[in-house]
Amino acid sequence: MSVILRVLLIIAGIVSYLYVIRKIRKSQMKIESAMYWVFLAGIILIISIFPQIIMWMADIVGVESPVNLLYLLMIFLVLWKLFSLTVRNSQLENKVNLLAEELAIWQKKVEEKQSEEQDTK
Repeated sequence: MSVILRVLLIIAGIVSYLYVIRKIRKSQMKIESAMYWVFLAGIILIISIFPQIIMWMADIVGVESPVNLLYLLMIFLVLWKLFSLTVRNSQLENKVNLLAEELAIWQKKVEEKQSEEQDTK
């Protein structure tokens, strides 16, 4: 790995980390959600500082080029995040539907109560 690439990766990892921390401080991101991005920035930093790790892992896994293993790992991490976001999205959709149904029931009860009060007047 060239020195320029390593420096760029170190800068990218630090900037990513600082950006996530900034979003947390401004309450634009929950800590639970930010942990993934902090983890990813940490991986980028570790791999850029110690590129031997990815070379060693490529030898163990049997991947011919360490870059291919790096791409494979990044694709896996992105797919994992996409899956977890899809699950979370489904859960939130279910909650929104439930809340909409409960709101409709409450509105119906309020309307019935108001019509009963008007009938008694």
